[in-house]
Amino acid sequence: MFKRILSHLLVLTLILPVALAQANTGLPADVVAVMQKHKLSSEALGVFVQEVNADRPLLLHNPDTPFNPASVMKLVTTFAALDVLGPTYTWPTEVFADGPIRDGVLRGNLYIKGYGNPWFQTEDLWKLARQLREKNILRIEGDLVLDNSFFQPTANDPAAFDGEPYRPYNALPDALLLNTRVTRFLIQPDEQRGQVNILTWPPVKDLQIDNTVTPTGAACGPANAMPDMRIRESAPTRRIEFTGPFSLKCGERELYRVVAEPAQQIYGAFRSLWEETGGQFNGGLRQESVPPGASRLLIFESETLAEVIRPLNKFSNNVMARQFLLTLGAEQYGAPGTEQKGEKAVQDWLAGYGLNFPELVLDNGSGLSREARISARHMGQLLMLAWKSPTMPEYIASLPIAGVDGTFRRRLRGEDLVGRAHLKTGTLNGARAMGGYVLSRSGKRYVVVTLHNQPGVQNGFGSAVQDALLKWIYER
Repeated sequence: MFKRILSHLLVLTLILPVALAQANTGLPADVVAVMQKHKLSSEALGVFVQEVNADRPLLLHNPDTPFNPASVMKLVTTFAALDVLGPTYTWPTEVFADGPIRDGVLRGNLYIKGYGNPWFQTEDLWKLARQLREKNILRIEGDLVLDNSFFQPTANDPAAFDGEPYRPYNALPDALLLNTRVTRFLIQPDEQRGQVNILTWPPVKDLQIDNTVTPTGAACGPANAMPDMRIRESAPTRRIEFTGPFSLKCGERELYRVVAEPAQQIYGAFRSLWEETGGQFNGGLRQESVPPGASRLLIFESETLAEVIRPLNKFSNNVMARQFLLTLGAEQYGAPGTEQKGEKAVQDWLAGYGLNFPELVLDNGSGLSREARISARHMGQLLMLAWKSPTMPEYIASLPIAGVDGTFRRRLRGEDLVGRAHLKTGTLNGARAMGGYVLSRSGKRYVVVTLHNQPGVQNGFGSAVQDALLKWIYER
């Protein structure tokens, strides 16, 4: 009798996995219903779901079809960087001088060399300036010389993707980047004087603001809530024209655009901050490599990679992801960092784990690409690998929390799922994707991936499919 029971159990252990694998290739009924309602093709969707401690997926649908993952591609780039470079990796910014410092005067040029810090902010440049002042430097007699040679300058056209070269999501990478290359415009109504002020940060070299906004006392509404903005190229200056009506009752408004080269941004910001600290500087701007004989004055270290990865993934910052990829390439195969070196670094890293993703097209690493491709199975395998990684806590903490923060903050509000899913989302015209981790009602955690490529799927339909799948997983 005992032998017969063992025999039956042995047969079950051999047959049951096969039966489960066959049974779980179909989509849940609620997901199918949403897709039928919106006339969505099941062939345009790839799905992977697996409990993190299970040996095989719970649900597969078109798992091996390559899809465009949009910004979900950042899951690949950021985990590779976190695993290869380590959570405590930092990006240095070095400062050099090519002349002596006597009586508070630098009798020469000041050089700043960047190494690709993706999150070099105004406050960091202010700290750098303060540290220089502490070197007993009051006046700089020479020029500010910027060295961005750690990355190979990109030949990309910022307008190539969608004809919007000034939008922050189209910002191009650079080894010496300030505020992710974005200029902030503050639209500031002054009711007392009956005028509208427009302030910028950082100050930008050779940038001219033409403000002909018409202030109105009308109630704030769609027609007068934001001035029109036009950018005119007229070398050597760039003119920003603000026109149209703006209600003084609208309060302050902010607009973020990429309107300057990185060197112009840093020059304008450095000069302003240097003068705020009591320093004097009237030199020009040059871009050259640091000469061999220059003396290093200081090294300013960035926040750790574990900290920098959070704003990148939480808010899906494209240029930061590109900085990660170029850093990987430069660190693994030598400067200058290139996209080709970065992609090779990722492929070699995957191979080190015995993973082969032949369909993977990483492109620039951010997901802002028409060519990027990966399958749902391989994205799922990557997330399973991340779950077992020593850096898992840092990685998961970087992902948006459903209904709480980041790009997922407005989703699933009022649902039991709020706060129980860490998910990276991605959207392009014709693409809606999601990848991350879900904690079910029963306390089990699942990896989930959906890659959906179909015209119009970005218009809310793809989100409805994702939400139906997430609720199905949560109730398991």
